[in-house]
Amino acid sequence: MKVGDERMPRFHTGLHTSDWHSYPDTPYKAKGWIVSFEDQATEFPRGGEYSGDRFYPYKEVIISARDQVIAQRAANTIYNVRNLLQGSNLFGMFSSGPQSVSPVILLETLGTPHEPAETPAFNSSPNIPLACLIAARVSRKLRFVYALARLAISMEIMSVPTIELDPTHSPNIPKSVFPEAHIRMTTAITSAYSCIEELGLEIRASQKNPSRINGAWNPVVKNELEQRLRQAGVNLAEEFYWNLRGKRTRIEIRRQPEITKRAPWAAYEVRDGQIHITDAIAYASFLRSQIAAHSHEDKRFLRVLSVYEVSNTQFLARRLLLESLGFWRKLDAHRAIDLRNGTKRKRQILSNK
Repeated sequence: MKVGDERMPRFHTGLHTSDWHSYPDTPYKAKGWIVSFEDQATEFPRGGEYSGDRFYPYKEVIISARDQVIAQRAANTIYNVRNLLQGSNLFGMFSSGPQSVSPVILLETLGTPHEPAETPAFNSSPNIPLACLIAARVSRKLRFVYALARLAISMEIMSVPTIELDPTHSPNIPKSVFPEAHIRMTTAITSAYSCIEELGLEIRASQKNPSRINGAWNPVVKNELEQRLRQAGVNLAEEFYWNLRGKRTRIEIRRQPEITKRAPWAAYEVRDGQIHITDAIAYASFLRSQIAAHSHEDKRFLRVLSVYEVSNTQFLARRLLLESLGFWRKLDAHRAIDLRNGTKRKRQILSNK
């Protein structure tokens, strides 16, 4: 069976969307599978949402694939992209992860979908259609598949809901005194940085050609990194916000992040600021190589690690992955659709790189 063959088996995912009307119409074709949004096949369907003066009922994400293994892999990818968009494993905190897909059974006599005895539980959140679009693009290149998997594992090991990182909403998160938390942080940092490596956007240096000379960038190494970033579609002019909270730590004394401008919300012990994307990659590399991977050398560095070093590395990997996929600057494009140019804008979402 080929992708697009109407005879391909179809599978329930349990994922439901009520904001499908803001996105391009399905099907979304991926490598080896297809996504469609279909009416709920239940006797008592869930509700939906009102947008303007219209009501849009929930539709379920249905995956068409050659077999259940491929469908499950597709569902896992969509789930991981949903966490990627969220910026944390928030949804995973309320479940054990992606649910097992189940076949859509067709009643031969009626030719209508029938819900099998056991289907995945109802699951819904905003932007599921966007997660499906991005997942379809991820499926086309193995480096994207594995980059997403590495970041997903990092967020499973440790991540913080983004609202908890907002200093206007939540107080600074204190450093942990528990060794288990320290190990979680180092492992999460290592896995997040490996996402950057999967994308081919890591620093490439050697003993003969070091990344820094007398404390400054080696121009040869920096130029080569910038060339790879441009080829990946990364905007070098767009800086990255680096979270710095509390007093300077032993890690910062060893190496200070190269902040170019204080964040508008910075005050007192909130020292967040902008950093060039190449410097952000360099500092994430330092955290991985000198702190996380070599933590056995000096436990004093472990004791001052915080969730902010973890989130900085994860959000850097998140931006580079989404930007490489062509979705970073158009995450909210669907919200700008109006009735006059909706079709044009919807096509724009699909035509990203």
